[in-house]
Amino acid sequence: MEEIKVTYSGNIKTTAAKGGSQITTATDNSPESRTAGTTFTPVDMLVNSLGACMLSMMGATAARKGIDIGRPTATMTYDTDPATHRVTAVRVVFDVDGTNLSEADRKVIMGAAKACPVAASLSESIAKELVFNF
Repeated sequence: MEEIKVTYSGNIKTTAAKGGSQITTATDNSPESRTAGTTFTPVDMLVNSLGACMLSMMGATAARKGIDIGRPTATMTYDTDPATHRVTAVRVVFDVDGTNLSEADRKVIMGAAKACPVAASLSESIAKELVFNF
C-alpha cells in the first residue's frame, strides 16, 4: 500500500510527502478563505489528479500501441456547490496533436482517458464533461 503523509503547516496550509521519497507538495485554501491562494487547494489537487490520470492513461496506451500522441495537454475547470463546497462538475479539455492519428487511434486514446481509475473513483453525482481536440 502506498503511503502519503500530510502535515498541517498552520494558516490552512498543508505539506504532503510521498513515502520513501523526497517528493513533496503543498496545499493552501482558496483565496475566498482569506489565505494566500499561492498553491493548489485540496479540491484543485482532486481535479488535477483526474487530468493527470487521464493523460497518463492516454500516454501509456499510446506507447503500448505504438501511437504517437506528442505531448497532449488537459485543461480542467470545475464547479462546486457554494453551500457544501463539494465538486459538482468537472470539464476536461484535451488538446492532442492528431495530425497523424486515424479515427481508430483517436477512439483508442479517448477510451484510455475514460478508463482512468481516478475518474472511476469519483462519485457518479459529479458531472464529467470530456472534450477532445485533435
